[in-house]
Amino acid sequence: MAIMCVFLCGQVASAITIREESEVAGEFIRMIRAQYPIVDDPVVNDYINTLGNRILSAFPEQHFKYHFYVVQSDVYNAFAGPGGHVFFHSGLIQGLPSEESLAGIVAHEISHVYSRHISDRIERSKKIGLGTLAGVAAGILVGVAGGNSEAAGALTLGSLAGSQSAALAYSREDEMQADQVGMTYMMEAGYGGEEMLTALKTIRSKQWFGPSEIPTYLTTHPALEDRLVYIGNWIEAHKEELDARRKVIDQSEFLKIKARLTALYTPVDQAEERFLNAMERGDAPLYTEYGLALLMDRMGKYDKAAAHMRRVLEKRAFDKDALKGLGWIYFHQGKLAESRRLLEGALSMDPDDFESNLWMGRLLIEEGDHDGAVDRLLPLARDYGPGARAHYDLGNAYAKLGKAYESAYHLGLSYRASGDLRNAVFQLKRAKEMAPDDVSRKEVEKALVSITGKKKKKKEKAEEPVPDEEGEKAKG
Repeated sequence: MAIMCVFLCGQVASAITIREESEVAGEFIRMIRAQYPIVDDPVVNDYINTLGNRILSAFPEQHFKYHFYVVQSDVYNAFAGPGGHVFFHSGLIQGLPSEESLAGIVAHEISHVYSRHISDRIERSKKIGLGTLAGVAAGILVGVAGGNSEAAGALTLGSLAGSQSAALAYSREDEMQADQVGMTYMMEAGYGGEEMLTALKTIRSKQWFGPSEIPTYLTTHPALEDRLVYIGNWIEAHKEELDARRKVIDQSEFLKIKARLTALYTPVDQAEERFLNAMERGDAPLYTEYGLALLMDRMGKYDKAAAHMRRVLEKRAFDKDALKGLGWIYFHQGKLAESRRLLEGALSMDPDDFESNLWMGRLLIEEGDHDGAVDRLLPLARDYGPGARAHYDLGNAYAKLGKAYESAYHLGLSYRASGDLRNAVFQLKRAKEMAPDDVSRKEVEKALVSITGKKKKKKEKAEEPVPDEEGEKAKG
């Protein structure tokens, strides 16, 4: 589907320059967010962007500001879009054995953008009609969303001739170039090229882009067996240089992210089974404890959650994520004083930590310090990503302060980010009616247009849900 989104977006560009690719990227990311559940987790996002930027630092200066995302999906998948937007499915990260193997995939996807393979594909797509591409996208959606690969194949085959589908995929040369460029700069960043080989073998073992997910004629990373041979030969030829540049990589953050993705973004029964099996095998016991703490908190088993997180802190007393994690568990238990002490401890280690500040904002609301909560939360608020969470809490805080316009506005932005467009429109229309000045009204109108499109001549009355002036209880 991601490939088709690129081409559907590509129809708006008459020539693919850097500026035009950046414009296409804006539409691309909106389409991806509309179709994929993005993991807007501050800890996960910080990790994947830190890793991506570490590898980027070895590349020459880029034309784009890169953004890295994790998609909530068990599929072994990664893809790059126009303008430096790069996506990794959570299943892929969970399935890889080390940070180095993930770095290999990251470097490969960056190389597709750096080598302008994305823009070349958009350019080629201009020869194919919009209706044809829409049919292909619809076919893939049927297969992915409904689990019906046969229906997907019928739709896509009916829409796209074989010669045209070949024009849309990465060529063998594209893949080889991305491998070579990726391994070169991955080596510069201190990672060993062997791990790209490990990553591809892991992907092959799970039939990445296999027929159960996407028909093989739409495969975007072709010639896997040839690539394995090519990469093996490249590594052998550069062994001395690789050994000289290789750095020792601390796996702790990678293991923590794997545990977090399992605990918070995998079905509960599957997550519990994975952790219990890992505990029996003795796999990364510290991070198994961390994952179980998050999972028990998610399940509302707060005593067990606290016990697991305390065991993590017994071994890593200055682990910021464990410290604030235990603080949040105490918050759920109603132990506000203990929660504050731990959150303040985490903030003393990193005053800018997003999650610690977000949770402190929620704690201030619970304590009745609504002005303090607003001061804490406003700098965190963003349209999308983890910062969208702050809008919901701001809506609650402003409601407690009796500021109805501000409450409706922030609740509207929060619902928009979560995809609840019906409630988003309802709250933003309320905010528009209560806007104190023209500047505020225009901001609300801009947010409404981002949901509904251009203003229509006839006024349409939105179906009104049950009003939520004070917001629901803070999400946890």
